[in-house]
Amino acid sequence: MEVQEFIPILFGSDRNVYGMAVGFYEEYNVRSIAVCKIGYSETKYSKILDIYQNKDIEKKEVFLKTLKEIKNKYKNNKIILIACSDVYVRLIVENKKELEKDFIVPYIDLDLMNKLIIKENFYKTCEKYNLDYPKTVIATKDNYKELKLDFDFPIILKPSDSVTYWKSTFWGKKKIFIIYSKDELDDILNRIYNSTYKSDLIIQEYIEGDDTNLRVLNAYVDSRHLVTFMALGQIVLEDKAPASYGDYDAIIPTYDKELFDKMKKFLEDINYVGYANFDLKYNKKTNSYKLFEINIRQGRSHSFTTLGGYNITKYLVDDLIYHKENDIEYLKSNYLWTIIPKRIIMKYVKNEEIKNKIKLFYKEHKVKNILYYKKDLSLKRFIELNKKNNDKKYELYYK
Repeated sequence: MEVQEFIPILFGSDRNVYGMAVGFYEEYNVRSIAVCKIGYSETKYSKILDIYQNKDIEKKEVFLKTLKEIKNKYKNNKIILIACSDVYVRLIVENKKELEKDFIVPYIDLDLMNKLIIKENFYKTCEKYNLDYPKTVIATKDNYKELKLDFDFPIILKPSDSVTYWKSTFWGKKKIFIIYSKDELDDILNRIYNSTYKSDLIIQEYIEGDDTNLRVLNAYVDSRHLVTFMALGQIVLEDKAPASYGDYDAIIPTYDKELFDKMKKFLEDINYVGYANFDLKYNKKTNSYKLFEINIRQGRSHSFTTLGGYNITKYLVDDLIYHKENDIEYLKSNYLWTIIPKRIIMKYVKNEEIKNKIKLFYKEHKVKNILYYKKDLSLKRFIELNKKNNDKKYELYYK
């Protein structure tokens, strides 16, 4: 890697990593390092990334040893650590004091993290700040066979601790379950609690509405604990595949000042720092949002902000490299961000108002795809990206 003022280390190898790498390269002509367990097509054959792959990277000793090796290689560079999945967030935060000796570590401390990413703790925090969330019941290893729900099926079931959940193995494992009966619920609870997963599970009311009622909010909070950037996206299509349920495949930016103000106050009051990502669902009847969770990182689809002219890497670099004290900016652009082909979008979007808007975006060439970044699009990379069978995935899982 050529001499650079700073080097981002991005943990993972998926679309989140690639979006951050594009952001750094486009804004600063900086190549990133991706540290990952396995490789994905999103980062394969990229010229803007150096990849360190190790199947044991999620083990603490291997994680720290790898970072030490990278630091020894780039002694004269400032190095920023950026997690692109929850596993790496926890590894960084749990070792924050040690890592801060050699790296820039834009993350909150462990105590605050556990109040936010353990979902039942997060919902208690939501109550304190008057943030609405779905009706919720907590299932535990001890009480799951006697659970009583005060809301009807269908329901949502998801892990409270996503990091330990993904280390477990059981038949039919999904990121999120939509469950339609008591028998189905009992069966899934038994399978989960007969695996190595012993933490709590979140059972929630299902909020009505199709994918276009979903929202994603990304923010950056600087080292003064002030929010300097916020972006809200309306989901067009959500990934329904078991391992990636809840990821977003197409987004249209939107704007809601009242929501921004509420979430800004929340983040600043708790002394947050770094990237934050919220998943919500909008209820048209009540003109309100139900908040599902916060991620202590930029969202997997965060690149919709960068492609809209608001490069998400700039807010972090201004803060931690150049020590600028910026005022807040809000994403205000009108376009379609997607990582799937037009034919899938037009086939599976049922909301006619959104569909007409999308048709206009294609007509006006206001459609953006982070994966086909022109400065990094070799023939080998183009072929690799086109191996992905999104048609089959949607046919199998999108009901």
